[in-house]
Amino acid sequence: MLVTLASNVDIASGASQTFQYACTSAQKVYIRCDDDGTAGHDGYVTVQIGNDVIVNDISFEALSLISLINGGGSALDTDVFFEIDLGSHVLEPLENLYVTIRAGAAITANDVSAVVNEGGLYAPLKYTNYSDSVFTDSNTLGIYAWHTATLENDTTAFTVRNQAYSATPQVQSGVNVSLAKCQGASAQTSAKQIACMAFNQVPLDTSVNYSSTTITAVVCVSAMPKQANKAQNSKKAGQAVLRSMTSSERRAL
Repeated sequence: MLVTLASNVDIASGASQTFQYACTSAQKVYIRCDDDGTAGHDGYVTVQIGNDVIVNDISFEALSLISLINGGGSALDTDVFFEIDLGSHVLEPLENLYVTIRAGAAITANDVSAVVNEGGLYAPLKYTNYSDSVFTDSNTLGIYAWHTATLENDTTAFTVRNQAYSATPQVQSGVNVSLAKCQGASAQTSAKQIACMAFNQVPLDTSVNYSSTTITAVVCVSAMPKQANKAQNSKKAGQAVLRSMTSSERRAL
């Protein structure tokens, strides 16, 4: 179910605003900033499920670049829009979905919507922005290096290690992957600002070490540990949906 959390909201420089929604599960968040000036990239997003932070004050620019190379979005200064794929989080009865937007500079016309209560598999995802050049991330699925300008000529080494492999590609190679995911010349211009450095087929604790002075930060998308009570609630919700379906609906599954 698509719901609206905010529409055409202006946020003053240095201020923040939180939008919330009471739901049983949360799958996606969509944000658009139709800024009349050039401050569209000066927004930062924090997403919480109850007290758990699942997106840690990440720049509009980083999130719009990730969205751009994974299915659409815009990373322009004046018109930023993007999707945050949360996987699927199950909420406790007293928990809410919270989306907080912080403005580095004044940003105008912010729209926030979300997909909630879709049920399905309990598979919660987390986004963490790392400004350090040496770090370890838990249960990593994807690693994205990003910058406010092009990375396509950055030939420095980016070392990724976990139980399955040890790889040291150039940042430039990660940009090649990003470019291959985009369509059209305008999209490719922005795609040069982000590098897809690693994708794990299963969640693995992963260490990162790089020397580039060009990279602004690295965003890791990770699987979150599943709580037994939430897994049980997800199963019950799925069974309830199946019981409510007609025979033709069940046959279409």
